[in-house]
Amino acid sequence: MSDSMKQSRTFEILTAEPVRTRRKPRDWPDDEKTRIVAASLQPGANVSAIARSEGLDPSQLYGWRRKALASGTIAPLSAGMESS
Repeated sequence: MSDSMKQSRTFEILTAEPVRTRRKPRDWPDDEKTRIVAASLQPGANVSAIARSEGLDPSQLYGWRRKALASGTIAPLSAGMESS
């Protein structure tokens, strides 16, 4: 046997948590989406906080906002409309 084979070796056994299963996507009704998007478009609204409070990932809400604004379904408040 060679000298390298006679040396004692130490091995560490690594354990890991099981990988989380992917959640089933939630099907949001259009009126719920509209309500949440409208709330996120209010002046001073914190989009991330609104998303988290509704159980959404913030990126999902930002996507809904982009889609709604691009389609014309919802328009951002203009400076003149904020005071009414």
